[in-house]
Amino acid sequence: MGTPQKPLTDRQKEIYDYIRSCTEKEKMPPTVREIGDKFGISSTNGVRSILSALIKKGYIRRAARLSRGIEILNASAQVQNAPAEAQNSENTVEVPIIGRVAAGTPILAVQNIEGTVTVDRDFLASQPNVFALHVKGDSMINAGIFDGDLVFARSQTVAERGEIIIAQVDDEATVKYYQPQPDHIELRAANPKYQPIIVNPDRKFSIAGRVIGVLRKIN
Repeated sequence: MGTPQKPLTDRQKEIYDYIRSCTEKEKMPPTVREIGDKFGISSTNGVRSILSALIKKGYIRRAARLSRGIEILNASAQVQNAPAEAQNSENTVEVPIIGRVAAGTPILAVQNIEGTVTVDRDFLASQPNVFALHVKGDSMINAGIFDGDLVFARSQTVAERGEIIIAQVDDEATVKYYQPQPDHIELRAANPKYQPIIVNPDRKFSIAGRVIGVLRKIN
């Protein structure tokens, strides 16, 4: 007979029951964002803290690098798996993945987050306030960034000339080299077939972050 699971708070039980229900009915677990929407938790960190508690108490485990990577544990699995998951959570960090940017919102607004990815802290050099973005197109291939890659950026609003940034231009997010000029800003591609994006003062522009890493899936 397995070791009894530690009791849950009312909130933890609500979320655990929701995860179990989704897994049984939809054949897939919910994402962090879906849990937040369901229970009115505006901060993804708030959801993650509850999931961490469920992990430590042996009710679930999470697979690295999967936004739907929550797995319900049975009583016999909890004794074996809970300590490993608790140790793993100290060495990894969950990074929000930005989807399509809603008009007029900060890039890290809840409605812009489409999921999460879990990576080793060392991969990000323990840098804080990191988010991720899927790359579309080949405009940065000469910088080693390809279509479908997941780029990681440190959230910041300023950058040095020549750095690769995540910029918001007219409510669209783009990955480019930052080249400020006296009367405008140039966002340059790392592919000679693309002309620079010219950002004049009358356009909406902001720096969302500086690129610090790239993750590529090998088929």
